[in-house]
Amino acid sequence: MKFISTVIEDLGRETGNKPQGSNQEGGTMKFFTTILEALAHYSAVTPDKVVYTWVDIKCQEQRKLTFRQLEDEANAVAARLLKLGCQKGDRVMVAYPFGLEFLAGMFGAMKISVIPCSIYPPNPNQLKTDIPKFRGFVEDAGAKFALTTNTFATAMTAAGVFYKTGVTWIGTDKLPNKKQIFGKPKGHETFVGQPDDVCFIQYTSGSTGRPKGVMISHRNLAENCMALVKMTNANCSSVAALWVPQYHDMGLVAGFMSCLYGGFHLVLASPLDFIARPLLWTDMIENYQATHTCAPNFAYALLLKRLKQANRNADWSCVKRAMFGVYLTGGPGYSDEEGLVSCGEVDSQTLKLRIVDDGKEVEDGAVGSIWAQSPRVAAGYYGQKELTAYTFGNALPNYEGSWLHTGDLGKIVDGQLYVTGRLKDVIIINGKNYYPTDVELSIDDSFGDAIRPGRTTAFQHGEDGVGITAEAGKDFDRAANEDLAVKISNHVAQMHGLTVCEVLILKVGVTPKTTSGKLKRALIRQTTLSGDWKRSSVLLQYERQTNMSPFEAYLHASLGESFAVASNSQAFLLEDDPDEDETADHPFDEAIKCEKRKEGKTVRFGDDFSKRWSTVLSAVLGPDIDASKTWMENGITSLKSAELRNKVEEELHVSLPSNFEQLYPTPSELANFLMASEAQGFPKHAVGSKEYEWNTSRSKISKPVLGVLQTLGSVTIILLLLVSAAPSYFLTSWAMEQCDSTGEGECHGPIFWLVLPLVFPLFLLSFSLAVVLSKLAVIGKYRPQQFDLLSKDYLRWWFVDRLLEIWESFVGPFIVETKYIWIFYWLLGADLPWTAKIESFIRECDLVRVGDSATIAHPIRCRKFSQTDTCPKLAFRPTIVGKNSHVSGMVSPGSVVGDGSKVEKLSVVEEGAELPPGILTKGIPAYNSGTYKHAKPSWQEDVFLDAFKIAWTIIEVYHFFALSYLVHSFLNVILPSWCYATILHWLVLFPATSFLALIPSIALKWFFIGKRNPSDEYEGSLWRKATNWACDFHFRIASWSQTPFFGQTKLWHIILFLHGLDVDMASCISNPYRIFFPSKVDFVKIRKSFVATSTVDLDQKADSKMEIINSSVGYNSNLHTGVKIIKSKIPPRSDVRDNITELNQAGKSWQPSLIMDMILPEVLQLLLNVVIFASLIPAYEVGVAVLTSSSSTIRAVGLAAAFVLQLFVWILLTKAVEVVMLNLPRPLQQSFCGVYINHIWQFGVGNWLVFLLYGTPMFAYYARMMGATVKGELWFFGNSLYEYSKLHFQGNTIVDDSHVSGHFIDANGLTLEDTQVTGVLHPGCYASAGSVVPASEHGPWKLFFRSAVEVTCYDEEDKSSSKRDTSSTIEQLEVPV
Repeated sequence: MKFISTVIEDLGRETGNKPQGSNQEGGTMKFFTTILEALAHYSAVTPDKVVYTWVDIKCQEQRKLTFRQLEDEANAVAARLLKLGCQKGDRVMVAYPFGLEFLAGMFGAMKISVIPCSIYPPNPNQLKTDIPKFRGFVEDAGAKFALTTNTFATAMTAAGVFYKTGVTWIGTDKLPNKKQIFGKPKGHETFVGQPDDVCFIQYTSGSTGRPKGVMISHRNLAENCMALVKMTNANCSSVAALWVPQYHDMGLVAGFMSCLYGGFHLVLASPLDFIARPLLWTDMIENYQATHTCAPNFAYALLLKRLKQANRNADWSCVKRAMFGVYLTGGPGYSDEEGLVSCGEVDSQTLKLRIVDDGKEVEDGAVGSIWAQSPRVAAGYYGQKELTAYTFGNALPNYEGSWLHTGDLGKIVDGQLYVTGRLKDVIIINGKNYYPTDVELSIDDSFGDAIRPGRTTAFQHGEDGVGITAEAGKDFDRAANEDLAVKISNHVAQMHGLTVCEVLILKVGVTPKTTSGKLKRALIRQTTLSGDWKRSSVLLQYERQTNMSPFEAYLHASLGESFAVASNSQAFLLEDDPDEDETADHPFDEAIKCEKRKEGKTVRFGDDFSKRWSTVLSAVLGPDIDASKTWMENGITSLKSAELRNKVEEELHVSLPSNFEQLYPTPSELANFLMASEAQGFPKHAVGSKEYEWNTSRSKISKPVLGVLQTLGSVTIILLLLVSAAPSYFLTSWAMEQCDSTGEGECHGPIFWLVLPLVFPLFLLSFSLAVVLSKLAVIGKYRPQQFDLLSKDYLRWWFVDRLLEIWESFVGPFIVETKYIWIFYWLLGADLPWTAKIESFIRECDLVRVGDSATIAHPIRCRKFSQTDTCPKLAFRPTIVGKNSHVSGMVSPGSVVGDGSKVEKLSVVEEGAELPPGILTKGIPAYNSGTYKHAKPSWQEDVFLDAFKIAWTIIEVYHFFALSYLVHSFLNVILPSWCYATILHWLVLFPATSFLALIPSIALKWFFIGKRNPSDEYEGSLWRKATNWACDFHFRIASWSQTPFFGQTKLWHIILFLHGLDVDMASCISNPYRIFFPSKVDFVKIRKSFVATSTVDLDQKADSKMEIINSSVGYNSNLHTGVKIIKSKIPPRSDVRDNITELNQAGKSWQPSLIMDMILPEVLQLLLNVVIFASLIPAYEVGVAVLTSSSSTIRAVGLAAAFVLQLFVWILLTKAVEVVMLNLPRPLQQSFCGVYINHIWQFGVGNWLVFLLYGTPMFAYYARMMGATVKGELWFFGNSLYEYSKLHFQGNTIVDDSHVSGHFIDANGLTLEDTQVTGVLHPGCYASAGSVVPASEHGPWKLFFRSAVEVTCYDEEDKSSSKRDTSSTIEQLEVPV
C-alpha cells in the first residue's frame, strides 16, 4: 500500500532491511521441534527471564510473566484437565478475554496432548448472537470444557441459565502453580509432544465463508516460528511490541508463539485499548525500546493520523523490523508503481509458491490461483475430510507432494509474488474476470471525502452486473451527498465499463468485518441481494431501473441524469401499453416504488417495501386505490383511518400521526414518508421446545370434571372472602363492647375513633394475606412452562388468577403506587428491588424481574394463550425490566426491557423481544424511536415520597371513617322507619360518603396545587410531586364508589369544573374521573365534544392548554400536552402529539338538546338506581332469615348463599337493561347509552360471580344465556363484553383481556351492529360494532372495526356455510351527543 512507506518515513527510520534475515546474533539459532520443547528449554536455562509483559491503556504495567511462571501455570491447568478426565486427542475450547491468562490454558492443554481450540469468547453484551456462534464451534470441535478466567467462567455459567453454551466453563487464573503435573517429578522432555500431533485448532475468521477449524501441528507451528524469527533477525535480546488479538494468526503465531520460540521479550496490550488510544502503540515502542512490531495495514495509517492530531513526533529509531499484514492490495491491472506490494520470493528452502489456472501452472505475469507447498502448511480442516482433500491435497503436474489451494489470486513477476484478491470474490461478466479490489480502490480514491476508505465492497449482482456497498464517513452530510449513490454508479460504468445494479451507502460502523478486520464479503453480498439490511443502516440507495446493456451503461455514465430520466419515462410509457394487461402494475405501484426525483435524479427502492405497502393499503381500502387521489376521494373514513394506522405500525413499524391524511394528502405522498421512516423491530428470543416444562398426560382432566372443580373453586373463593371479613367483624364487635355506650346503641370515645377506622383496612389486609397464602399453597412458584387448559395445572393457575382478579378490583386501587403493593407482590414472589415503583398490577409474579428504580405503569402478565387442533394451551415466559427503565406500554411475556429504556403508552413490546438499553420505544409492535434520558434517581426523594404516601394513606383512612360516620348519623335521623330502610341506608352510605369526600378534594386541589399554567413544570420540586400524588389519590378513592350510580352523569362535569377543568355541559365525557385528575385539570379545555375513555399525557410543558373543540376522541387514545383538536374525529387508540384541525370533517357545531342530551340521561340514571335498590331485596330477605338461626354454620352458609343470589340477580338485571337498551326508540337509545354502558361495566363485567366464570367452560353457557351466539368453544378471560345479543363466537375462540362489543360511539352518534369473533384475541385487542375477527391469533392491542365484506358463517348443526353482507346490519343513529 502507498501509505506504508509514508508512515515509516515519517516515523524517522530507514527501510533498507532485507526481506529475509540471518541467524540470531551471537550464535546459531537453536531449532525446536515443538513449542513445548522451547518452553521447557527456556524455563530450565533462563527461568526468571520475563517473556511477556501486559500494559494497560496508559502503558502502565499490569502483569509480567517469566518462563518459569508460565511453565508452572501450564502444569496447573494440565493437572486440572487430567482431574476432569481429559485424554489425549480431546478438544477443549480456549476462550479468554484479552490478557496473558490464555497462555496457561493453551500450553496446559498441549502438555497432556489435549487439543486447545483458540476462539474469541462470547461478548456478554451480545449473548443472543454470540452464544449460537460459539455453540456451533463447540459442536464442531466436540469439546466438553472451555478454559477461561474465573470471572468470565462465573459469568458464562450464570448466562447458561438462559443461553446454553454446550460446555462446562473452567476458570484457570487462580489454580495453584505446580512444579510438576502428577506423580514423581519428571523431566520436561516427557511433555513436549510429537511433531505431527495436532498442536491446536484455530478457527478461521470467516471473511469469505463459514468459519472452519484449521488443524495446526507442532511441526507447522515450529516451522512458522523458525521462519519468522529468522526473517526478522530476532534474538534473545530483542523486544517486540504487539496489540493484535491473541486469537488472530498474526497475534497468536507471529506474536505470542514466535516470541516464546525465539526466547525474546514481548510487550502486549489489548486491541480494545489500542482502538481507544492508538498512541498507546508508540508509547509501548518508546518505553520498552522495542526492536520489532507488527500490525495490520490500517493501524499504521490510524497511528499516523493520531500523531498528527496530537502534534507529536514518534521515535521509532529502535525498531529494526516493522511488519504489516494487508488483505486487499489491488488488482491485476496495477504495476509495482501503482500500488501492488511484493509478498516475497516464490521459492525458498521451506516454501514453494505457484500460480495455477485450471489445474496447470501458468506463465509469469498471468493471474491465477496461488498454490503453496511447505512444512508450514496446516494439516487440514478438523472433521472435514472432503474439504481438506480439496484444499490441502491438490496435485500439480511435474511436482511431487500435495499443494495447498490458498483461495487467493495473484501473479508472479520477476520471481516475486503479488496477491491481487480472493478467488471467491472475482466478478465474472460475459466470461471476463473483473477484480473487486480494482473497483473498490477506484471508488475510495474518487470519493474518499464522503466515504470511509477500506469499507467499500464490490460483488457480483446477477449475471451481468455488480453491486456496490460503501460506508459513509464519520462527517457524512446526507443533504450534500444526496446523489452520491448515482455518482458512484456513473463512476464505475465510466472507469470499468460495468453495469451497476445496486449501490448502498451504509451508516458508519455497520459494514460487517471479521475478528481480524477483513470485510465479510460473502455476508455483505448475501445481505444486499436478499434485502436484509436494516432500514436504519442504509443512508442512500440506488437501483438500476432497466436491464441496461454495457453500451447503455456507458450512455448512463456519460449522460448521467438525463439518461436516467429518459429511461424512466420510457418505462412509464411501456406500462400504458394495452397489450400488457396481464402483467399490468397495481394502480398504486407508482407510489409504492417510492421514487425520489430531485433535479432529474432518480433513486428507486427495493420491492420488499412495495409489496408490504400494497398489502396494507389493499387490506384497508380495497384493491381499487388511486395513489394520486386524496384519501377522501379513495373513501377513507375515521375507522378505516385507525385501521390503516394500526396496520402500518404492525407491518412497517412506523407510528402515523392522527392527522396523517392532512400531512400526506395522497397514498403516494404517504408512501414516500413511510419509506424514509420505516424502522426495524427488536431482535426476539424464539421459544425453543426445551424452554418450557411440558406436563404429562397424567395431569389432564376432562371438561366436565374441570367445570365441577372450578365450581368448587368458586365456592372456596367466596368462603375466603367471608373468612377475610371475619377479623373485621370481630374487631368491630370488640370495639363496640369496649367503647362508652350511651345506652341508646351509640358508641363514642377513643377506642371508637381509633379502632373502628381500621375495620376496612383490616379486611384489605386479611384478603391480601389470603391471596398470598393461597398462591403459595396452590401453585408454590410459577416457572416457565406450558400445559393444556384441560389439566390440573391450569386449574391451579385459574384459582389463583381469579383471586388476583378480585384483589385487583377491590383492594389494588387503594394501595397502588404505594409500598403496600410492593410488599404484596414481593410476598407473591416477584423479584422487586425496594426502589422499584409499582403503579400497576402484575400477574405470574415469580416470572417478573424488575431492576432498581424502574417504574411499572402498565400491567405485566407473563402468560400467553394459544389455540391448537386438540386443546387450547397456556404458556408462561419470564419478563425482565431493567434498572431505571419506565414501562407505560404493554410488555409481552418473554421480553426484556433494557436498562434505562422507556416503553411509551400505546406501545407493545412483542413476545420474546429484547430492547437494548437507553432507548425510547413506541408502536405496535414496538420499535426504536429515539433515545430515552431517564431522570437520575434520588434515594432521598424516594424515601421521602414513600414515607409521605404511607402517612397520607393513614390520614385518608381516618378521614373517610369520619365522613362515613357523619353520613351514617345523618341517615339515621332522616330515613323513615321502614322494613327496607337498612338496605336504603347502606345503599346510600357509600356514594354519599364519596360525594362528601369530593368537597375536601376540591379544597386540597386549590390549597396544595392552586391554578396552574401549562408552561409550569408538572412535577418540579419534591413537594410538588408529593402534593400532586396526594390530591390525585384522594380524588381516585373518593370517586371509587360513585361510579356504579353516577359514573356517566353530568354531575362529574360540575365536580371537575370545580376542580379547575374548563368543560361545558354540552360535551360528553366517558368515565371522566378516570381521565382527568386534580393535578392535570388546569391544562385542558373541552367544548361541545365527545371524549371516550382515554388518557392524557400532561407531564411536559406547553405554551397553552390542550383544547378539544367540536370533536370526538376515540376509545383509549393518548392526548399529549398542549394539542389542539378542532372539528375533527380522532379514531380509537390514537397517539395525538400534534394539532389537528378538521380531520374527517366530523366536528360541525351543534346545539345540544336540553331535554334529550342533558336532563333525560340524569333521569334515566336515577330510575336505574331505584331498580338497583329493588334488586337488593331478595338477597336481603335471605340474609335476615338466616341470621335468626342459632347455628353459626347455617348463618355462614346462608350469608354466602345470599351473596351469590345477589350476584345472580344483578346478572338478570344486566340482561334486562341490555334488552331495554336495544329496544328503545332511537332517540332514547342515544340518551340511555351512557347509563347503559356504565351499568354493564359495574354490574355485568364487574360482577364477582362473572369474575368467577372467567376461564371456565361455563362462561360459554353464561354468554348464551345473555344472548350471544356461541358455536364451538369459548374461553373468556376478561376484559369486557357488551351487547351479548350482537356477539357471535364461532369455532374455538379465546378472548384474553380484550374488549368486544356490538356498539361504537363517536360524535356522530351510536352504531349498533353484529360482531363476529374467531381465533385468539391477546390482551388489549378491541373489536367494535360490525368487526369480523378471523380465525387466527391476534394482538396484543389490535383494533378491529366495521368492514362491509362477505363473511362466511359456519353452521355447526348442518355442517354448511353461508355468506352474508355485514353492512346490511348497520344501525347508524345520526343523533348528536
